[in-house]
Amino acid sequence: MLYLGKGQFQKVVRWMAGSWMTANMATALGCVFVVLTAVGFYVGLSVPPLHFLLLCVPVFLLLRMGMNALDGLLAREYKTGTVAGEIWNEALDVLGDTVCYGILFFVDKGPRLSLVVFLLAIWAAEFFGVLGKGMPNGTRRHETVLGGKPDRAVWMSGLAIILFFWPGSLPYSYIYLSVVSVFVVLTSLIRIRKTIAVARGHQYESYTWIGK
Repeated sequence: MLYLGKGQFQKVVRWMAGSWMTANMATALGCVFVVLTAVGFYVGLSVPPLHFLLLCVPVFLLLRMGMNALDGLLAREYKTGTVAGEIWNEALDVLGDTVCYGILFFVDKGPRLSLVVFLLAIWAAEFFGVLGKGMPNGTRRHETVLGGKPDRAVWMSGLAIILFFWPGSLPYSYIYLSVVSVFVVLTSLIRIRKTIAVARGHQYESYTWIGK
């Protein structure tokens, strides 16, 4: 849902890049904020004196989203986009979410099964989003039912804030993740439906690298 406001968000964060930042630099900084988010979650939940780091998680996720918006914007602006760059961008998006949120698996009394389901749902949603580009009349699907990448960043920022003010709620975080997972699964379903809808009436051919 929040992806619909990406254009406005890009205008807001464009000033951060100035005239010095390149698309690759934005991507690298995005990776840095991925690591900082994971550290914020793990250390904030595992080291009581550093519990305040949980409040840094929303900031790190916001900056990660900013860098993610900037890398594509700068690539288009400077005409430096490449096939390899797009592949890495898609890969780092889903791997970034896995690192950011998967770290909770290693937190004492943290969620386990619900977290695995959440991460699998993320991979599925992004897979079906990219798959849309290879179908007839296709494009990269970004439709979402509160389960897109920016939406997930907001949800997980909310979880970090909840865990900061109510640390005793960690054993029950599986309920929160289960609800968010439903939205991510619905996002996959709407992307599948949209891909099929736009392909209707266009010729489809199945093929592999060795031929049809």
